[in-house]
Amino acid sequence: MLCRMHLAPFASSSLATRLGTVRTLWPHAETIFTELQQEMEKAREFMSSFEQLLTNQAATTMERAPGTSAAPTLGSGEGFSVCQDVKNFAPEQLSVKVVGRKVVLVGQKETQNVDEKGSFSYKYEVLKREWDVPEEVDAEALTCSLTKEGQLRIEAPRLALPGAPERNVPIQVSPAAPQPGPAVEDGATNKTQA
Repeated sequence: MLCRMHLAPFASSSLATRLGTVRTLWPHAETIFTELQQEMEKAREFMSSFEQLLTNQAATTMERAPGTSAAPTLGSGEGFSVCQDVKNFAPEQLSVKVVGRKVVLVGQKETQNVDEKGSFSYKYEVLKREWDVPEEVDAEALTCSLTKEGQLRIEAPRLALPGAPERNVPIQVSPAAPQPGPAVEDGATNKTQA
C-alpha cells in the first residue's frame, strides 16, 4: 500500500543532498492528481452536454408525437375512467386486457419502407400502459370505446351494493344469572345437618 511518503519526490529527503541527482520510480503526487482532476472535469463536461442533448431530443419527440399521453379521470363515486391518446395506432393494433385488478393496454405497430434508391427501413412501435382498478369498481363490467380523434376511453362502473331487505332482528334474552352470595360447600352443609 502506498502512503504519502512513497509519492513524495526523492529530492525532498536529506539523503538526496548527499547523493546528488537521483531519479525515483514514483511520479510526483501533484502530477498524478492534477491529471486525474483534468480527466474528471472533461468527463463531467461531456456528461453535462450529453444530458442536455438528451433533454432537448426528448422535448422535440414529445412535441412531434403527443400520442403517448394519458388523462386519467377517476371520478368521485362514478367508477373508473381513463382516456388514452392512441391516434398513431389502428384499432386492430390495440388490445385491452384485465389482469387481476389491473387494466393493461398494449399497442403494437410495424412499418416497413423501401425508397426509390432501394434503402429499406423498419420501424416497430410499442405502447404499453397499466392502470390499477380500485376495489370499489366492477372490473368485469369494463368497456372500451375509440373516438374518431384517436382517444381510447376505458371505463368501469362502481360496484353496486345489493340492497338489503328490511327485517326485524330478534333480541335474545339470556337466563337469569345466579345471585352472588356466600359460598357454601356441600360437605359443610351435610355436617351441620347431622
